[in-house]
Order: sequence, then C-alpha cells, then structure tokens
Amino acid sequence: MNLKLKGKRILIEKPVRPESQVILTEDVQANLEAEFMKSWSKLNVVATGDECTSVKTGDQVYIGTALANCEVIDIDGTMYFIAYENNVAIVW
Repeated sequence: MNLKLKGKRILIEKPVRPESQVILTEDVQANLEAEFMKSWSKLNVVATGDECTSVKTGDQVYIGTALANCEVIDIDGTMYFIAYENNVAIVW
C-alpha cells in the first residue's frame, strides 16, 4: 500500500461481515453490523501516521467502543477504519 497517513492516525483493516442470503432492511443490516463489531478484538494495523509512537504497521490492536466513531474509508475496493493512536487500548 503506497500512502502516507498524517499525525497520530492509524489505518486498520475492516473485517468483512459475511453476506446474508436473505434481503434485510437497512435497520436490520445496521443492527447486524453493530453486533458483528462487538466480536472484533484483534484488528490488523496496515499503516500508521508519521507521529505514531506506540503502534506500528503489522500490529494487532483492540480499540473497543471507540471503533463505533471511527471513519470508514474505501481504498482500492477494501474497507478500512481510520482511528487515532490514543484510542488503542491493547497492542499485540
């Protein structure tokens, strides 16, 4: 990946929820996504900003409830979260 993050931001790979075979309303899809997010405990860091000191590319992190406020971005067809380094609670 050829990009430069600025500041204390980290780019995290967003896990993909399996597609449903049933057509769901937007409300049901949002509720399923929220439940799916609760199971994310180790997320892969794919890039770090130029001011990050405690997290590096390749780490796995736990962000917890702050994940709900992260920006979601599509880069070349793959979805990622943009979070701040200070939201990371655990680094593996």
